[in-house]
Amino acid sequence: MSNRPNLFSLATKELSQDAFFTWLISFADEKYKEEHLLNQCAKEFVTELIKTKYPFFNETVKDVEVERQQENIDIVVTINNKYFIVIEDKIYSKQHSDQLHRYSIYAREHCSESNLLAPVLIYLKTGNESLFSLNKVKEEGYAVFDRNKILSIISKYASIKNDIFNDFLINLSDINSRYNKFIEKEIKEWKGDDWQGFYLLIEEKLNLGDINWGYANNPQGGFWWCCFSWLDWKYDSSIYMQLEQDKNRLCFKVETGSSMEKTRSEIRNELYDAIINKAKEHGLTEIKKPDRFGSGVYMTFAVVEKESWFGTGILDIDKVIESIHKYQQFFVEFNKELMK
Repeated sequence: MSNRPNLFSLATKELSQDAFFTWLISFADEKYKEEHLLNQCAKEFVTELIKTKYPFFNETVKDVEVERQQENIDIVVTINNKYFIVIEDKIYSKQHSDQLHRYSIYAREHCSESNLLAPVLIYLKTGNESLFSLNKVKEEGYAVFDRNKILSIISKYASIKNDIFNDFLINLSDINSRYNKFIEKEIKEWKGDDWQGFYLLIEEKLNLGDINWGYANNPQGGFWWCCFSWLDWKYDSSIYMQLEQDKNRLCFKVETGSSMEKTRSEIRNELYDAIINKAKEHGLTEIKKPDRFGSGVYMTFAVVEKESWFGTGILDIDKVIESIHKYQQFFVEFNKELMK
């Protein structure tokens, strides 16, 4: 990381990022062709945005109109009086208030009224977000344009001699490397960035389809969690597995429903008794009772402490993935037998 003051490490809000991408896209216009590298970078960036909707796009980008906050949309771009791009720009926040749906309705109406092609809908994300969450974005018809995709384009133009461009590239590269440092650090030294990097790797390695992760804020200071293997259970309840930052535990949890057939405590105790008995049958004596039982909607009914699945030194990712798979397969079989 450079010691030189960096504009984007100081201006960390999404509005600053909006301004950068608006600035960059503007340079794709033909009138800036004398700014050769910046013009080429902007053209490639715009081309890749359009290809998320029109994969065979091969036109020359000539005419560019770019605006901010049109109908509250972060950035809208019209290319060659033909293509209309909607960009919802995010760093750490997620979609909210039905905004993606509202923006897509506006974009389709605008394109119809203006004789433009169907809109290109982009969810541009430079921070981290779980695949579970991003899949919800895709269901709204948006293409996810993430940090790695952005870097794959702009890093090719590192020779551009422009402080704004260079500051953004350096800052985004530093952010990217920050989430990969956990691999070389002892687990006891991990902070929030390290856990995010770990959960991103877990998503890739486990490939379960229902992995979700995020930050739980609480009076004790909060922690990063990752849950997966959601399974329907009795009494209108669901059971699932969760990894937790605060104690490095692997937890077996239940989300209770609205059924009045049993109390929450009775549901939790039934699950605890069943999983302990089944664990003994499989020789998994490390599955045990948590320090204390809760009584809320979400309750932990059994845990595996860090020594048995996670370790305490430098992360052995292959061993950790193997351990999670072992417990996850046991959990699925455990639920099947309970539901018979």
